[in-house]
Amino acid sequence: MASSSTPTAKPGYMLSRGFTANTRIALQHYLWKDGLNYLLHPSIPTTSKDLKIAEIGVGTGIWLIELARTLPPTVQLDGLDISFGQCPPKEWLPQNIAWVTHDAFSEPPEELLEKYDVIHVQLFITLIRDGNPVPMLKNLIKMLKPGGYISWGEWDVATWEVIRIPSAPSQTNEELNELREYTSTLGKTRPGPSFISSGWITRLHQTFAENGLSNVIVDRHKFSTEIATLLLDTWMVASQEISANILDGLGGGQGDVARALVEEVGKNRGNTAFNLERVITIGQKPLK
Repeated sequence: MASSSTPTAKPGYMLSRGFTANTRIALQHYLWKDGLNYLLHPSIPTTSKDLKIAEIGVGTGIWLIELARTLPPTVQLDGLDISFGQCPPKEWLPQNIAWVTHDAFSEPPEELLEKYDVIHVQLFITLIRDGNPVPMLKNLIKMLKPGGYISWGEWDVATWEVIRIPSAPSQTNEELNELREYTSTLGKTRPGPSFISSGWITRLHQTFAENGLSNVIVDRHKFSTEIATLLLDTWMVASQEISANILDGLGGGQGDVARALVEEVGKNRGNTAFNLERVITIGQKPLK
């Protein structure tokens, strides 16, 4: 943990919003779908032509764009975020997609209360940094119609494992895990093992039930080893973004340390990667 004389990071959004980040987000989207074969879990009914669906944190808008192709044009698709600079021009989007400026960590305004049949959340692991998703979850529940569904997908970092081909040098284990620890503790300035807390992800199904959601389902899938190298690429790009956006601001060459670790990991890209589980947690708001 950092001493009182060591600068500490005060991050907002830790990742980037430029074209490289947009490419990372798009690749993450397609890798996430691999082996799942769904955008919304099949337990969530989508037959109604009058559905109102919200995505929290739209990124590039790719999830809503793809979902729009699978549903009738009468379905309302809202993207809720504080910035839409990474999205395509509104003129190029399906007419049933709308952007709604709202911070999901804030109390929802009256016009959003009990508005949505489905709320989709994915990869908020770098934003839920205190290990407590409850404040945001309560806001989402307020925006959900009675009988509506929340689907929340995350990487379960507790299932992280380094994978190697038999001829790979064993020390690559250390390089990959060291980079993971260094970025997730913000250059070891925050308490370990990870400032970007992940224990809440494993317990999210319990949190859903404790906050009144019913019919809770947990769907877990590891990534296929065929795409593990591409998964590693997205993670290394994200590490570079954190090094520039957060670690450089700490001084003392913290960002340079992270980038050097990324370079070392990259030398073994052809024989070493990591895998972990995607966990999708679904819950339904009870009818009144």
